[in-house]
Amino acid sequence: MNNVPLYEKLRPKRLDDVLGNEKLKSILRNWILKSKIKSFVVYGPPGSGKTTIISAFLNELDNKKYEIHKISGALEGAKTLKSIIATSETPLFKKQTVLFVDEIHRLNKSEQDVLLLHVEKGDLILVGSTTENPSFSINPALLSRILMFEIIPLNAEDISVLLKRIKDIYPDDIIFAENLNLSLKNFFDYDIRRIVNTIEALIDMGINEITIETFKELVPSFGYSKEDKYDAISAFIKSIRGSDPDAAIFYLAYMLENGEDPLYIARRLMILASEDIGLADPMAMNIAVSAFQATKEIGYPECLYPLGEATIYLSSAPKSNSILNAYMTAKKHINEKFEIPLKLRNPVTKWMKGKGYGKNYKYPHDFGGFVIDMYLPDKLKEKQFYTPKNIGFESKIKQRLKKLWDGFKNY
Repeated sequence: MNNVPLYEKLRPKRLDDVLGNEKLKSILRNWILKSKIKSFVVYGPPGSGKTTIISAFLNELDNKKYEIHKISGALEGAKTLKSIIATSETPLFKKQTVLFVDEIHRLNKSEQDVLLLHVEKGDLILVGSTTENPSFSINPALLSRILMFEIIPLNAEDISVLLKRIKDIYPDDIIFAENLNLSLKNFFDYDIRRIVNTIEALIDMGINEITIETFKELVPSFGYSKEDKYDAISAFIKSIRGSDPDAAIFYLAYMLENGEDPLYIARRLMILASEDIGLADPMAMNIAVSAFQATKEIGYPECLYPLGEATIYLSSAPKSNSILNAYMTAKKHINEKFEIPLKLRNPVTKWMKGKGYGKNYKYPHDFGGFVIDMYLPDKLKEKQFYTPKNIGFESKIKQRLKKLWDGFKNY
């Protein structure tokens, strides 16, 4: 018994003892009371309590009415499924078959198809758990025949009850720091199993007084909550936008050392390169994309080099949001009724050519690379959406456009 993990010792046997997810528990209790069980899947992150709720539910089913089978979608396939289904179809078999498939998303399409007909006919009640969005991981035909429930993370009060249950298991005095439940909620969110496993490891190390500091011995990033994540990335981006490489590199180090996904940071750098620098320094996008690719290939901790390089380069680069401004200004007019000029439409067929498609179109290369012409719809021909700035490389773009369109556009 001593080898049984604490998480298993704490696993509730009945629905009333399961923490949180009151609405789902209420639905399951009602099904048990009325003996009307439906096929369903529970969806949520690893360690969030999917198997706990399902196991408690199955424990309360009347074994005189139901024959319960449990399999792993990762380890067992079509052969096992067909064997269970064959048993459920035997005329002498009086009980309703309930099949629980853990990690149901691991079943391939053909294996899910094995279940489809029998769920539809009612031969089989299917219960599944999955860490992946069922809309993508389960065949649409099967998904349309079952209900889907999403796990809700425990609140701070639920975690307080969990801590009390842990204290009740250990004969020695275990002390939890005040408001530790709030810190656990903020940091671990859905991952109940990781909370329990970390506490068990600390107790096994001989630590009886469990605080934020003791948690940091095993989880160095403990204290970096979801709120911290979004505050940090916001400060990081605003520091780069504000051309402060010192602040930017500080927030980069803070995020990486607290376990932030490096690719999340790299994606934000690519967005910033276009949104805040754009044509003021076209190399910015190349640097950001290269940093993303390098980070993807080498991972943590060495990714600090390409991410650090991109952070300092982008912080030091000239800033321009002219691309964003041009797009948002143009967007305001897209729902107005307009006609694309005939000369800009490709005359794919003779009929289209006869209608004037492509007529009077001036091919710029026939005029040395540029010729004055109007490309916007007639009702918008006076509009100008892009306003280049006198910053960095964009100032050269502005000079070229001004020279090309002199007298026609105000660059």
